[in-house]
Amino acid sequence: MDAPEALREFLSYVVANLIDHPQQAAIAIGTNVNGAVTYKVQLAQEDVRHVIGKNGMTISAIRSLLNTAAAKHGIKISLKVGSAREEDAEAAAAPNDEAGLANAE
Repeated sequence: MDAPEALREFLSYVVANLIDHPQQAAIAIGTNVNGAVTYKVQLAQEDVRHVIGKNGMTISAIRSLLNTAAAKHGIKISLKVGSAREEDAEAAAAPNDEAGLANAE
């Protein structure tokens, strides 16, 4: 298993244990223009607050863990969290914004 996929599995495990509706969660993985691996976590709207946490502390801790693990493998990562509803609104506004991302669940 390559490093980006291993990090996706870790992220999936952590997020699934924080939310109420894991069946509605999806993680898209791709690369950005800087060459960093990008993870986009789409959740049910009511689950987003669980992953972000009070004052963003939970998502900050998740990002710290992912960045540390990614650095060990010599890669850079970017993590974005949002609801499926927010993603639908963004897709309607800019339909080509997520080109090149593969949905991995």
